Amino acid sequence: MANQETQQRRPRQQRRSKDRPVVPARVPLRLLLRVASVAGGIQFGWALQLSLLTPYVQQLGIPHVWASIIWLCGPLSGLLVQPLVGHLSDRCTSRFGRRRPFILGGALAIIIAVLIIGHSADIGWWFGDTPKHRPWAVGVFVFGFWILDVANNVTQGPCRALLGDLTGISFFPMNFQSLRTNSKP
Repeated sequence: MANQETQQRRPRQQRRSKDRPVVPARVPLRLLLRVASVAGGIQFGWALQLSLLTPYVQQLGIPHVWASIIWLCGPLSGLLVQPLVGHLSDRCTSRFGRRRPFILGGALAIIIAVLIIGHSADIGWWFGDTPKHRPWAVGVFVFGFWILDVANNVTQGPCRALLGDLTGISFFPMNFQSLRTNSKP
C-alpha cells in the first residue's frame, strides 16, 4: 500500500519505464520562435546568394568559367568552417552561452559581407576601374562573396546546435543499450 502511495506522489516522468525515453521539459514557444527566426535569416542569406548573385556576377563581366569557380567558395568554406566552429562552440565558456557569440559574430559578418558585395562596383570605381575593365570590383566582389559564405556557415552550425540545446533533444533519443535489450530476436 505504501508503495502505491509513493508512486502516485512521484512526478509522471519518474514513473516511466526505463525503455521509454524521457521527454525533456517544455521550452517556451517565444524562445523557440526567436531562435528559429535566426535559422530563417540564414536561409534568406543562402537564398540571396543563389538568386541574386549570379546576375550580379554577369553584370560585373566575370566570365562564366570563373563564375563557376566562385561558386566553389560555399562548399569549400562549409567543409572547413562548420566543423571548426562546431568544435569551438562546443567548448566555448562565454557568459552569453556556447552558441550565441558565434551566431552574433556570424550575423555581423553577414551584414558586412552584404555591404561589401552591394558596393563592390563603387569600391572598384574608387580604385580606378573603368566601365570596360573592372578588376577591383571583381576582386572586392569575390572577397565579399567568400566572406558571406564563411559567415553563413559560421552562423548556421551554432544556430542548429542551439535549437537542439534548448529543446534537449539529441540525435539518438534512446541509448543503444536499451535498443539491444528491447529488440526481439
